[in-house]
Amino acid sequence: MDEVTARYVELCRADGSGLSAAVAEAELPAALRDARLLARPLFADEPGLRSAAEDLLTLFDVLVTLPDRLFDGDIERYWAALGGEPRLGPPLRRHVRAGRPADRFGRADLYRDEHGFALLEFNIAGGVGGFELGELPRSLEAVPAFAAFAERYALRHVRTAERVAETLRAVAPRPSPVVALVFAPGALPRYRRPVAPTVAVLEGQGLEVVLGELGDVRGDAGKLFVGTARVDVALRFFTVDDTIGHEDALDAITRAHEKGTAVLWTGLDSALFTNKGALALLSDPRCDAVLSERERRATERILPWTRLLTAPLVDRCVEERERTILKPCRGFAGSGVVAGWACPEREWRDVLRSSAGGGFVVQRRVVPRPEPVVDPGTGVTEDWTPVWGLFVTPDGYGGNAIRAQRATGGDVIGYSTSTETLATVAFTRPVGDQPTGDQPADSARAVVSP
Repeated sequence: MDEVTARYVELCRADGSGLSAAVAEAELPAALRDARLLARPLFADEPGLRSAAEDLLTLFDVLVTLPDRLFDGDIERYWAALGGEPRLGPPLRRHVRAGRPADRFGRADLYRDEHGFALLEFNIAGGVGGFELGELPRSLEAVPAFAAFAERYALRHVRTAERVAETLRAVAPRPSPVVALVFAPGALPRYRRPVAPTVAVLEGQGLEVVLGELGDVRGDAGKLFVGTARVDVALRFFTVDDTIGHEDALDAITRAHEKGTAVLWTGLDSALFTNKGALALLSDPRCDAVLSERERRATERILPWTRLLTAPLVDRCVEERERTILKPCRGFAGSGVVAGWACPEREWRDVLRSSAGGGFVVQRRVVPRPEPVVDPGTGVTEDWTPVWGLFVTPDGYGGNAIRAQRATGGDVIGYSTSTETLATVAFTRPVGDQPTGDQPADSARAVVSP
């Protein structure tokens, strides 16, 4: 446990410190009033966290060039190698922007273990959630007890909504852009409430935001409209699957993007790289020949052993059941994830065999470092397991959003998998001794074997 965490927990246990109730006493902005919050924020050594972020940015830049590096730019061949559905290859090839890398924007989900940060998945898309949690530090700093603690340890934070708004303004064709959150057909009623915090924080940054579905999108004289509003940036909350049957809407977005009258953020090309199969390609020894030494070292530091599941791998994964997890390449919110160590051997073998036809990856288990949290009501200290969500923007590290559940909970941590999953953020300390668990410059993960 690092010094800042140890001291915070110690003070939370002490009568009259005021820290144990800081989250409960904080005056939250509207975007966070419905959030289920952990009783304390987390802490990280800033050099360690930023080192992990730099490794992520290196991986990002490698991922988005894999079609060129490994497949001579053939998008459909690359998509097939990921186990992608053949029907989606043509629309991806048609709408991927030739000669331009994917937008550097997304959220990486990581565990922190004894070696440092370990990448679980990379959500490269404009529709990633959690922007609003970047507002929590300002609320905590208005609580006197926390403000004194933050000053004592020179704690810092990055306001994610501010970075996102800066990014959207930078790519927009007009100085006061209208941003549209565009959803799949029929999806808006289901997502209107979950995205309300995203809308609130973007509006809080002075952006005008409208909501719509692909069916509301049209082009007129080269300009892009969602409903009656002319928009400058279309923030994509739809997948390539959703565009089937709505090619006119996608064509209108693409034409406006090509003319420079509007921007699709992020483009459909990001669908090629948020697929977990891309991480499997990056972790595969065949990729060694196309990586620089710097890229290889970054991969070794942060990426656990990850492979596309094929029939020849089944027996090995059965033998290594206690340290292997199965994930769908295109799954989200924990859907379809099976942890070998939580599964009887026969059931594990069966699920591996049924998944070996394509579309799944296997990954080495990462045992996360627990975080002690003092319950403000009972005073009891419990261990919680966090998933660290680190945002990346074109300018680099863009803040964090963390979800956590009790260490005694399940193996998949997500808001849709458990109502006991809570949210928080991490502050960073700019100086000090290197705490256990931060990313040493020469640390490496075993990418050749689980």
